[in-house]
Amino acid sequence: MPDATMKPLILLDIDGVLNPRARVASPDGSLELVLSDAKIALVNRLAVFGRIAWVSTWPAEQTAGLESQLRLGNEALRVPLPARALNESESPTPKLRPVTRWLARMELSGEATWDSVVWIDDVLGPDAREWARGFRRQVLLVRPMPAEGLTEAHVVAVEVFVESGS
Repeated sequence: MPDATMKPLILLDIDGVLNPRARVASPDGSLELVLSDAKIALVNRLAVFGRIAWVSTWPAEQTAGLESQLRLGNEALRVPLPARALNESESPTPKLRPVTRWLARMELSGEATWDSVVWIDDVLGPDAREWARGFRRQVLLVRPMPAEGLTEAHVVAVEVFVESGS
């Protein structure tokens, strides 16, 4: 039986979900991602429900910049995504294989401290739905429209999922 204090893992994409603005941050041309106030508020609400894990090809420097804007209560996790594998993927959900491998590694190492999974990504295909149905924990898939990204309705869906006991 899961620990009553366990919360969901929230797998969170960046592009097509948070839609940050990229700007040049230094003379060397490095980029900084800047979130709108509305997206910051929505992600902070999500962070109350569970632990955030980035599922994005953006480098760690940029996701660290997002975390400093978000002021999350705990450090976000990061699912490693090999860019080459994503570019060559013929899967409707290119991130599915790396996400599945990462979740299995976390479970085997005893670091899977969540009772369910919420995956928010603008590219979730029928293979992700099939995976979710067969996964050993409850899964909620949330697929925002890329132009709009994460909305209030998506956060409410996560809230209902969490409050229903996943």
